[in-house]
Amino acid sequence: MKLKYKIFFLFFLFPFSFFISFDSYSASLENIPLDSWVYPAIDELYLSGFFPKLHKNIKPYTRGEITEYLVEVGKKVEDKSLILTDYQIWLFKKLNREFCWEIKESDEEKNIVKYGINPYFYFTQNRADTSWVRGKLYLEGAFQWKKRLVSKDRITIDTKAEKETNIYGKKWQKNLTGVFDASYIQLNLNHLSFLFGRDFIRFGPGQKDFLLLSGFSPPLDMLKIEGKVDSFKLLFFASILDQMILQDISYKRYFSAHRLNFKPKPWLELGVSEVIVYGGEKRSIEPYYLNPILFYYGEQWNSGYDDNPLWGFDFSFTRLRNTEIYGELLVDDFQYDFKSEPQQIGVRLGLFRANIFKRGLLNLEYERISNWVYGQNKPWNRYTFHHIGMGSLLGPDGDFIYLSFLYHKSYAFQFSFTGEYKRKGEGRIETPQIGAVPKTKFPSGIVEKTKSLQLECLYQPNVNLMIKADLGYNKVDNFQNQKGKDRDNLFFKLRLNYNFWSEKSF
Repeated sequence: MKLKYKIFFLFFLFPFSFFISFDSYSASLENIPLDSWVYPAIDELYLSGFFPKLHKNIKPYTRGEITEYLVEVGKKVEDKSLILTDYQIWLFKKLNREFCWEIKESDEEKNIVKYGINPYFYFTQNRADTSWVRGKLYLEGAFQWKKRLVSKDRITIDTKAEKETNIYGKKWQKNLTGVFDASYIQLNLNHLSFLFGRDFIRFGPGQKDFLLLSGFSPPLDMLKIEGKVDSFKLLFFASILDQMILQDISYKRYFSAHRLNFKPKPWLELGVSEVIVYGGEKRSIEPYYLNPILFYYGEQWNSGYDDNPLWGFDFSFTRLRNTEIYGELLVDDFQYDFKSEPQQIGVRLGLFRANIFKRGLLNLEYERISNWVYGQNKPWNRYTFHHIGMGSLLGPDGDFIYLSFLYHKSYAFQFSFTGEYKRKGEGRIETPQIGAVPKTKFPSGIVEKTKSLQLECLYQPNVNLMIKADLGYNKVDNFQNQKGKDRDNLFFKLRLNYNFWSEKSF
């Protein structure tokens, strides 16, 4: 199929292609939670040339999608056309055990019931935190009808939910907070999947931070559609955000996004995204923001509304062996004349290098976000959900440089060293904007500066049990942008969790 016809099919026949076919080739339609250990393992193998068809900068993946790639690699290893290093063998062994049920049932078309309990225990020794002990519990269940439809629910119960940006809920008795952080129905067709419900979503390469859509805010209630044709993948979703009350007036808030991913080569992935936050006292959902192929910026300009569109551009380049070079550009408000207002943009550049000292993984990343990014002159159009930014954890008016080195000592044990230097100005998403934003130095005002060092050890003898210990030190100058207020902190963290789960098919 020629390139122009592929694009025509994806953009113009996308809304109607579910009438064409009703086939699925994935063993499991269930999404892999963004907090799963699976993602770092897949990322590390990807930069060594594995999973060349994977669109890795759109997450979450489905379990069936990863199963297909694992089966493909397994066949090559079996016929000896592919030779793995020792740490690659360890990673694939863990992944094969995690997806053993899907691999076993990959050629079958059965109904599947899955249920599990995943308790976490945390112990923290920290000068800045007096709550030493914390518990978290995940309860989840899923039902899949053949290879067509899946329904999933996951409940999180946490004794210290205020420590997480992606949990929003009121405390129960004894300081417990409980939320459904995943609750959706997903339908899978030949070239399309439809999700209706609540889940996390993420755009962009890397692991530490993400500029446009990070998945670090609470999960979205949405209608999501994904379409894939050869090297193209198109994603669209629409969501209703939390209402904002100002001076006893309730303002409704909405969110729409679409993204086009393109893999012209197995070693090159390109992505372009557009999102928009809009709302108002009497505003309702706008039909034109439900159009997956419409340019939001042009439509909001023609409609006369002052909504808040943002654009994201990212790439991942893995042509060099065991190496990934990646980047992301966020454009909130670009000034064509380069002088009327400061550019409201964010940039992120990173490097992964695997196979260092045979089993090591190096990650270097720099991120810079200008002041006024994510904000807007109308408070209800700010890029937040439940008062948490939907983009970068860093937020506007800051930058950081980050370095980490991970080493696989054995199948069960790995350790990593990380270092970070971060600057944070006085700008915030909630900083009021009236008219044209002023030009300020970067970072603005009194700058908070943080230096951090950390050693992390992970023991994972099987895919169910994980024990992680962290020892670190950070020093903060001008804490919370208060001149001369300095703090330092020596901390120790211990996390233990065991994932009890079971699947049955019939």
